[in-house]
Amino acid sequence: MFSLSFLNSSTSQIVSDLKTKGYFVCEQALIEQCVEELLQEVDFNKILVNTNDVGVVIAYDQKFLTHCLAHSKKSFDIITSQKVLDICKQYFDDNYKLTNHRIYQTSKVGNMPWHTDNNLQIGKKLVSKHDMPGLLFLFYLSDVTKNAFQLVKDSHIWSPKFNHEIYLTESFIDSKYKKDILTFSMKKGTLILCDIHAVHRAEPFQDKTYTRSTLLFQVDQVGSEYVGHGEKNIVNTEYLDNLNLEVMEYLGFGFKRNYPAFPSTSAATMTPEDIFSLQKQLLPQMFKAFTKKLVTSLLPGKIVVNIKRILWLLKDNKKTPKNN
Repeated sequence: MFSLSFLNSSTSQIVSDLKTKGYFVCEQALIEQCVEELLQEVDFNKILVNTNDVGVVIAYDQKFLTHCLAHSKKSFDIITSQKVLDICKQYFDDNYKLTNHRIYQTSKVGNMPWHTDNNLQIGKKLVSKHDMPGLLFLFYLSDVTKNAFQLVKDSHIWSPKFNHEIYLTESFIDSKYKKDILTFSMKKGTLILCDIHAVHRAEPFQDKTYTRSTLLFQVDQVGSEYVGHGEKNIVNTEYLDNLNLEVMEYLGFGFKRNYPAFPSTSAATMTPEDIFSLQKQLLPQMFKAFTKKLVTSLLPGKIVVNIKRILWLLKDNKKTPKNN
């Protein structure tokens, strides 16, 4: 799953970098096979409509699988890996929780403002900033040449002065800190790990042929005054082959969660192209539903049940081997 270079990286040195520089980077921390297997678990082109499952949602030019702990075993293994837990254990002084996670894909255009991730919410609305320590883990799942993660060097030190701001303007950053902007254009599998108080963004871009895929998750030291901080973690119990008290505490078993899943989506957040694509996906299902409704409306219920019984028996007879 992880490359030897990441596994052999000193956890103490990683934590030291985070506390002094505000970030740590390991190029190709995930091996290529792991990235490919993870992406195979996510179908960004399949949008669920009245399907009782966990799936992808669309927010304009981005697609999200928010509940990847319920849908992607590879994501679960990365997020709950011992290496990640060891980093958190050394970095935080008190109890820490996984507060959000997602796999997402950005296509065509992106224009994210400069911001920090020490956010407090009421419902889906950001209301203020908090001072809890926190870490942002970001893994590139594609080679990133555009829309790269950007971070303002040393901003984790001075950003609390701007906790009254939801975003920092591009003109402000350019005028004060342009020389301190770090841009991480790197290969797929790269890990960028940073202090949530560091000012960062994805570099703006516009290219109809370009797509960036990313696994992101955030871990915060949640104090008693912030009970309910974080999004709910929906977990596929089939994945819990490493369950212990440390993992349970980290995932927040029994811990209240007040924030809705990000992003907030509906048909209104889909692009016209996505709506058209969805219509093509729905057409055969609509025909099937119409045909079934027509048959059930014309035939009495008893006949429908008997037809199902006969079809079941025929199928069962085909499976039963014949004795010679």
